[in-house]
Amino acid sequence: MISLSLSTLVVGVLCTLSAAQSSTQEVSSPTSLPNDAKEIMRRALDVDSRTSELARNYTYRRYEQKKHLGTHGEVESSYTKTWDVINLYGEPYARLIQKNDQPLSEKDEQREEAKLEEFFNSRKNESEDSRQKRIVRERKERETQRAFLRDVVNAYDFRIAGEQEVDGRDAWVIEATPSKTFHPTQPHAGLLSKLKATVLIDKQDGIWVKVEGEVIDTLPLGIFVARLHKGTRFIVQQIHVNNEVWLMCRFYAEVKARVLLLTNRAVEFEYTFSNFKKFAAETKILPAVPDLVLR
Repeated sequence: MISLSLSTLVVGVLCTLSAAQSSTQEVSSPTSLPNDAKEIMRRALDVDSRTSELARNYTYRRYEQKKHLGTHGEVESSYTKTWDVINLYGEPYARLIQKNDQPLSEKDEQREEAKLEEFFNSRKNESEDSRQKRIVRERKERETQRAFLRDVVNAYDFRIAGEQEVDGRDAWVIEATPSKTFHPTQPHAGLLSKLKATVLIDKQDGIWVKVEGEVIDTLPLGIFVARLHKGTRFIVQQIHVNNEVWLMCRFYAEVKARVLLLTNRAVEFEYTFSNFKKFAAETKILPAVPDLVLR
């Protein structure tokens, strides 16, 4: 079977357009947008980067569904998991609450309680030196993400293919095909030449609202670990929440892969995000969880 770690890698590669978590600037919608497709994309990724800080102010529920497929597309096995995601100590924390649409067993519930307690203890007992090292590490990660997004813009030839209405809002349809002159500057950016995509950009806010992509050539993931086959497809969507922020609401992928260079496998997985609630964290910490105020 394709492991969860492989699924995580796939999500990381295929969601590059939504991976930025960089700036703390306030978001301002562009007053006008250019008709140049590349500039539209550059601004869209810049807006997406700035909105990430607002996104941290929201709790949500994540529903994960995964299906392993046979040679004829039949479902051989499947599972679902449901997570509550909140912001603790300035970072998202996911707590498993259901498996296969059923409440957790007593053993699993105890495991989640232990994980949460371990997380709290790690933060409460964190030394100033360790905290500073973590902050520096996170800053470097954000800088790496910004550099990777610059490669995303340069990796493709963009073309305005038309317009489309999404949830009552006008959007550009941008086609992105790998550029033959692209020279990657960041690790793994060379993988972008194996992907093509169609991106919908909201005209009013200048941010991407939907990405449909496809692997167009064999895409290696690690040495002797796995290869994604041509035809692997993915869809990423965002919605406008509280008239202030765009948040991811769906990620779907149909993955065709060869694992350990031996066995061909296919898997469908889908993440849906819902129950978005804005919150404020009070300074008082109770024995198990922080005092959260949901709005």
